Amino acid sequence: MTLPDFFIIGAAKAGTTSIFALLEQHPDVFMPTPKEPEFFARDDLYSAGIETYSALFAGARPGQRVGEASTLYSHAPLFPDTAARIARHAPGAQFIYVLREPVARAYSFYVQLVKNYQNGTRDYAVHRRFEDFVLPERHALAAPREKALAPFNAHFPDTPELCLAGSDYVLQIETYLAQFPRDRFLFLTFEDFRDDPRATLRRITGFLGLDPLPEAAFGAGAEARNVSSAHFDALGAAAGAQRLRGRMGPLWALRRLLPDPLRAALRQRVLPAGAGRAHEPPPMEPATRQLLAERFHPQIPRLEQLTGLSLASWQAGLG
Repeated sequence: MTLPDFFIIGAAKAGTTSIFALLEQHPDVFMPTPKEPEFFARDDLYSAGIETYSALFAGARPGQRVGEASTLYSHAPLFPDTAARIARHAPGAQFIYVLREPVARAYSFYVQLVKNYQNGTRDYAVHRRFEDFVLPERHALAAPREKALAPFNAHFPDTPELCLAGSDYVLQIETYLAQFPRDRFLFLTFEDFRDDPRATLRRITGFLGLDPLPEAAFGAGAEARNVSSAHFDALGAAAGAQRLRGRMGPLWALRRLLPDPLRAALRQRVLPAGAGRAHEPPPMEPATRQLLAERFHPQIPRLEQLTGLSLASWQAGLG
C-alpha cells in the first residue's frame, strides 16, 4: 500500500497550487489527481478507509517521492483530527508549509469562496461581504449558507472562523509539533515564493532530498495558478460585452470592422464606470483590517521562533 511520504499542508491561498504544479513535473516525484485529496481532514472521506486513499498513489514508480497537497490539513480546530490521523498512517512524513501574511491570506480565502460559489451555482451575485463571514455579529445576520458557499464546499463549517483559522499559524504548527519532530517541517513564505520561485523550489527539493527541478519546468505562467482575479476579470468582460451589445443594437454585428482604438473608445463611452463589476467581492473594510491585525500581530514573534523565518515585512504590514 503506497502512501505519501510528504505533505504540502498549507496555507490555503499561499501558492500551494503553483508549487504542486511545479513539483509534479519533477521526474522523481509523484503527485496525485486530485491535487487536494483532503482525506485526513474530512470525516466523510476518512471513514472510507485508508485503502481507498492509497489507490490515489498506485501510479507511483519505485524510488519516487510521493506527496500530496491538501490545504485543509492546516485548518485546526475546524478539522481537529488531521495531524493525529497523518501520524497514525504516515509517521515518517515530511511537511512543507507555506505561510502568507495572515490578513491578506484570510481575505484571499474569502475571495476563493465567492469564486467557488459562483462556479458551483452560476449565480454571479455576491451575497456576503468579507465582514459577513468573519465578524460574529455580521455573520449572524448574513445571507444563508446556500447563498454563500458552493455545494462542493458542503464540508466547510459555516462559522466566523472559516476564513480565519487558516491564518492562525501558531495554532496549526503547534498542533503538528505535538505529533511530529520539528526537523520534519520546511517553512516557507508565499512572498518569497512569489519573488523568487526558483530559489523556493530549490529549498523544497533539497528538503526532500531531490535534484533541483529542471529549468524547463519554469515556463511562462508556471508560478501563477488558481488566481481568482482571472475568474472575476472574465465575468466582468462577459457582463460588459452583454451590456454593450444591448446598447449597440444592430451595430453589434459590425463591431469587428472597427479599429481596436475606436472599439475601446466606444466601449468606454457606452458603458458606465464600473459596469459589470457587481460580481466581484467588495474590498475589506479598514476597521476589519485593523481588527484582524490586532488578532494576528501578537503571534508574529512566536511564529518566527517556531519557523525560523524572518517576518519583519508582515510586522510592518500589520502594525
